Amino acid sequence: LPQVLIHHGLFPTVPLQPRIAVSLELLSFYRALFERSCNTINALVAALKTHYTRRGFQLTDSHVSLWFRCS
Repeated sequence: LPQVLIHHGLFPTVPLQPRIAVSLELLSFYRALFERSCNTINALVAALKTHYTRRGFQLTDSHVSLWFRCS
């Protein structure tokens, strides 16, 4: 099953009997953010907010808390 998932562009979260898989394109996007940002979580959130805003979704809660800081 893991080989079939990878063949279809998905990465399994566990090697045996995966129930969840992540898009390889999403992992590539996350890697690009990580390489260019000290605080990847905030960069990811900002990118997703822009993406969803452009698709017509609206922000319903603007409260954001920092989980960690860059060293």
